[in-house]
Amino acid sequence: MTNKISAVLLTSLLPFSVAAELVSLNDQQLGAVDGEGIGFVLEDFAFEAGTAVESGNRLDISGIKNSSGQDVVLSVSQFYVAGSGSNKGANVIGNPVNLGRLLYPYNIELVDGDTLGISDKAVFEYAAPQRLVGSSSGNKSMLVNQLENRTESRFPGQPVAKGQRVDRVSGIDYSVLSSRASEQADLGIRFDLEVAGARSQSLEAHATGFVTDGSYLRLWGENNEMVGNLAVNAYAKSLTFYACDANGANCGQNVTFGDFVLESELGWGQEQPVTFEVDASGNFTVEVGSIAGHCGSVNSTGGCADAAGQAYYRDFYDNGPRTDIHIGNVSVGSADFGSATVSNLQIQYLRATSRDL
Repeated sequence: MTNKISAVLLTSLLPFSVAAELVSLNDQQLGAVDGEGIGFVLEDFAFEAGTAVESGNRLDISGIKNSSGQDVVLSVSQFYVAGSGSNKGANVIGNPVNLGRLLYPYNIELVDGDTLGISDKAVFEYAAPQRLVGSSSGNKSMLVNQLENRTESRFPGQPVAKGQRVDRVSGIDYSVLSSRASEQADLGIRFDLEVAGARSQSLEAHATGFVTDGSYLRLWGENNEMVGNLAVNAYAKSLTFYACDANGANCGQNVTFGDFVLESELGWGQEQPVTFEVDASGNFTVEVGSIAGHCGSVNSTGGCADAAGQAYYRDFYDNGPRTDIHIGNVSVGSADFGSATVSNLQIQYLRATSRDL
């Protein structure tokens, strides 16, 4: 592993007196903090772990049984991060990548929530290098969408819905990325499946030209809970998946996603926060808050009859969090199946909970 870390401590100073003592601050006082935090970059970075499965250098996920009652172990036996041309993990050490740069670093900071629509709160933020305004799309989305006007019934007997929807993705605007080619990583991971003490199969996933510009995690406290907002913006020139036998040989056909774009937001400020919690059994729960209950009155068709409710839902559907997924080309082996797009997916309520097997 080669790793040279350059860190720059940006303006993060608060007035102080030598004679003063440390005192606790409440949320309102912390909410007024507006330091620039810490920015960091990783230069000449390469990481490789578990290159030989037989060496035992792996992470085992155990405690799983199959339908026959046999013990099942899922092992992470290889993981790497490298520069372009890694050749699916064969060329890692001596092939480093720069992750971020001083002008566009990764950031850890405490943000004044008032600037984010989170009133009187100090918000912890971890952010990847920022995105730029695109040259062709005119915004920070990589997807250049062609829209169409539609008028259609929502379901039989109900009023028609009018407006625009995405007809197709006509291009990808790479100019929104602040990460240059030398800051776009290759990475990969190998999982090995062990059943009843014997390795039976392996699954590999590899990405080239991978960046997360514009992604962030924001956390704050609300009603004795940790809540937050999450944005996952990811681009990969290619994502490749395939399965092999226990020795990593005799692999099946590659499934490859070319020009993969994921732009996803979870949570909408304080209006629709995401709750992260662990229950008494140790299971983890993620809950995206419901947007129900903002209508003062409801008309005969089930819609809002009051102006305030109508304005709230219009704002949510026009400006609220959304998820867009685009794959430029899906291929299996030598066969191409063209592009695939999921556009303007919005979550009204979601609760996901882990369970003991």
